[in-house]
Amino acid sequence: MMFAMDVSPEMTLPKDESAYIAKVDARERGGDTPNGFEAGAVKSANDGTTYSLTMVNQSAQPWIFYVYQTFPQQTSDIFSLAWLASPYKIVPKAQITFKWQVNYTFLWAQTGVLQPGVSFVAGMSIDADPAAGDTTQFSVNPGPNLTPAQPGGGLGTLTIYDQSDVPNSQFSVGIGMGDAGTFATQAGTNLKHVFTPTPSYWVAAGIDQKVGTVLDIQTVTQTAPIIYPANVYSLTATLQNDNTWTVTP
Repeated sequence: MMFAMDVSPEMTLPKDESAYIAKVDARERGGDTPNGFEAGAVKSANDGTTYSLTMVNQSAQPWIFYVYQTFPQQTSDIFSLAWLASPYKIVPKAQITFKWQVNYTFLWAQTGVLQPGVSFVAGMSIDADPAAGDTTQFSVNPGPNLTPAQPGGGLGTLTIYDQSDVPNSQFSVGIGMGDAGTFATQAGTNLKHVFTPTPSYWVAAGIDQKVGTVLDIQTVTQTAPIIYPANVYSLTATLQNDNTWTVTP
């Protein structure tokens, strides 16, 4: 479970903890998080390439650092979520490191009307695979649930079918990477949701974002894309004094 706390400018992190790395094993989903999943960074139970991103604050004030994803042609009914977020403000000269693997999940959350600023805290997470287990069904009977993923959708896509018992404007469904959500959309009676997972990573600095915050990506400021070149799996994004980002290997 993530927590939020502010770090005053005069405080510094211990030398061996200057890069905060939070990992949640997908095999322990929900073990101590009865209200859902709020992981700062995620590690899937499956083996895969590990990506690393260090975010450094060289600006003049503390910020919440966070990472979100976008689709190349994202429709208005699919919202990006704050996927990774620092659990406290990163003060000037401090930094935080996130690590992850590209492993997908299906999720649902009770959000009410899905709109920017709402918190998407997943009530359930199951493994998803665009090449195999790419389709699930969401139902609220006997309680909100996702069926085990099965093949059946289009190759390279992830599909969620809302069943006839799903009420409108009460729940949201989406996909995540590891246990943290990346995209969400409003669930409703007999709806079909198709996601094409093609990760585009963005860094941003804010004041009150946390993991699962629903974003309006058109209004996010102090943001920049993060592109991993071929055979490069570790990058550093530095927020400069003019509040622009530089990205280096």
